[in-house]
Amino acid sequence: MLDLAVVGAGAAGTFVAHEALRRRPEWSIELFERTDRIGGRLHSVAVPGARHPIELGGMRYLHGHRHVDRVISQHGLATHAFDIGRGPDRTVLRDVTADGLADPRAGSGYDLAADEIGRSAGELITEAFERIVPGATRMDLDAWLRARPNLRHKGRPLADWAIGEALASVLSPAGHRFVNDAFGYDSGLRGQNAADAIPYLLGAGDPSGEARTPDAGMQAIPVALAAAFVNRGGGVRFEHQLQDIEADEGGTQRLLFTNGNSVAARRVVLALPAPPLRRLARRVRQLGDGRVLAMLDSVDAWDAAKLYLWFDRPWWRDDGFLGMRITTDLPARKIFAFDEQGVEGPSILLGAYTDGRDVEPWASLDDGSTPGTVATPAMVDALYQYLGAVFPSNTGIPPPVGTAFKHWGADPLECGWHYWRPGVDSVQLIADIVQPNPGHELYICGEAFSRWQAWVEGALESASTVVDRLTALDNRR
Repeated sequence: MLDLAVVGAGAAGTFVAHEALRRRPEWSIELFERTDRIGGRLHSVAVPGARHPIELGGMRYLHGHRHVDRVISQHGLATHAFDIGRGPDRTVLRDVTADGLADPRAGSGYDLAADEIGRSAGELITEAFERIVPGATRMDLDAWLRARPNLRHKGRPLADWAIGEALASVLSPAGHRFVNDAFGYDSGLRGQNAADAIPYLLGAGDPSGEARTPDAGMQAIPVALAAAFVNRGGGVRFEHQLQDIEADEGGTQRLLFTNGNSVAARRVVLALPAPPLRRLARRVRQLGDGRVLAMLDSVDAWDAAKLYLWFDRPWWRDDGFLGMRITTDLPARKIFAFDEQGVEGPSILLGAYTDGRDVEPWASLDDGSTPGTVATPAMVDALYQYLGAVFPSNTGIPPPVGTAFKHWGADPLECGWHYWRPGVDSVQLIADIVQPNPGHELYICGEAFSRWQAWVEGALESASTVVDRLTALDNRR
């Protein structure tokens, strides 16, 4: 019988397995993963000749993410700046080209209200937050969490508002459309709980903030954790998809897998996104009561998709673009140019990065005609139309050397990331979800139920809390 079974070999699961074994070397611990790889929603893929891999999943972390920073340091992972800061960002909105989120010219194609004309999208978003919660921009996270229970907007608790609904209440329809288009993420300014979204976007979610990435790719984080876990004597089992957990009166839990295998464990950690947790709740008695089901339903799981192309040379420089990030209202939505001046080798373009409703145009072109993560010809053809509009001065875009596409959400057990739903008390839920049924040694962790949703930091923060709870218990049976 195992002392601990960890299900899910992403950032959270590998952290729990490694850290629990480090603290409890006498425990027998195994890590179970339904796929054939370590990484979960971190998936780095090498491009021949390129200095760094492409990221089909998470692609950066913020320098202030202390849990990620600690893992990076402990495992000696070399990193580099994500945004090399060569030139200004670009926006192409309503056929108007401007220099990113801070450029007021970006809104000139919209029928803005009189007090919105001449303002950048960044200014309008920040000022809208101040109108919703006076003083919002001056509060740190601790101050916000103290104030959160009493915050109201137009007579309703702030936590009952979706951020998109709250923004629409203080911006004109055109102003609201402008800030959504300029921000680039459908999920970021639409569905999440306003009481969580505002501090998150003022601090954690700024896409222009200082960011870094491991030289070997973000997947190097869980890979390093898993390797250290195995070196300490832990075991990893791939292609083990959890189907059910049966618990007896003595507290032993038997994990049943779809491949017919089973294992008994005293303690179980589910380091999984919300979709597979909700599916498991249909079978697993410890997850099936109304209180736990409500916890699992407290977050929205958002689809995300990435379409990469790589080329022999950075042709976008011919158009005068020396920056990295482009945001457009065209279906490509966000474009990232990964090239370094003076560096030879393939130049990589993240040609379309979409989430939420913006995934659908690309998902509809995935006809299954290509193997693995290669983009379909229809996707490439569609993207070239949009690139022609984003780079209008370019005389001809060369064919790509290679392509890659990933839709997080095509598999019903996957998603891109999560955000808290309106009406949810996330502060209490973050504390309760760790061990949702106190009578059972069944624990849950991951980015879904954290303060840093959509970031690796959220996964590690949540996993760290679970390890503290696990290893503090005097239950070494």
